[in-house]
Amino acid sequence: MKEDIPRNGKTLSRKEMLERHRRREYEDTGKELNEFSRRALAGLQYHSEEEALESTLARLDRRLGAAPGRPFRLRHILSMAAAAALLLAAGYFLFLRPPSNEALFAQHFDYLPSAVDTEGVDRNLPSAYSENASPRARAMRAYETGDHQRARKLMEEHLSENERDAEARLYLGIVLLGEGETEPAISNLEAALPNLPKPAYLRPASWYLGLAYLKNGQPEEARERFLQLRDGKDRYAKGARAVLKKL
Repeated sequence: MKEDIPRNGKTLSRKEMLERHRRREYEDTGKELNEFSRRALAGLQYHSEEEALESTLARLDRRLGAAPGRPFRLRHILSMAAAAALLLAAGYFLFLRPPSNEALFAQHFDYLPSAVDTEGVDRNLPSAYSENASPRARAMRAYETGDHQRARKLMEEHLSENERDAEARLYLGIVLLGEGETEPAISNLEAALPNLPKPAYLRPASWYLGLAYLKNGQPEEARERFLQLRDGKDRYAKGARAVLKKL
């Protein structure tokens, strides 16, 4: 492999690569680069816009064991790729980039709007946490106002005495998921799913369980949930199809 880069023509430097990518100049119009550098330059057009090129190159440095501050070595990168043509055919940078489950989760997670009967508590009361309301009602009022930490505390208090309340457990699972408590979220969502009091909860519960699996690094379990949701026109079908394309 000593002759993997022809001697004639110059090698594209890291600085030039970044500058040409910024200007969207992917052709060696001056015919000054060697063959591999020309192919690498052309391949930059396939770089994903979801990540800055500088970040991609830094990640490649780390993958190849480069020391901090060490110059970018195009020869090394192309040798590791085994074929510079991969840059043109499939997009070398996209090929190296693993799917980001965290990014998919962050893109699709949002709190489910409350559909819980809060036992007739007057919603015009000045305090959302009236002494007359039950922990369950106060939990859902806290959830509705975005006070998820208080909602969690009150839901856990309620469920300690009403463990079969699958509706409250579903919302607790969603709160835990939003707070990054992934494994407890999965436990609560799995427990709630077969006991939901309303058929309308089935698809959202499956959706949040799929997201929880995704965030927890269980892509196959997540895929199974999203496959069950992909048919239809509701938000869960559309979301499931979007996630499946990237899994």
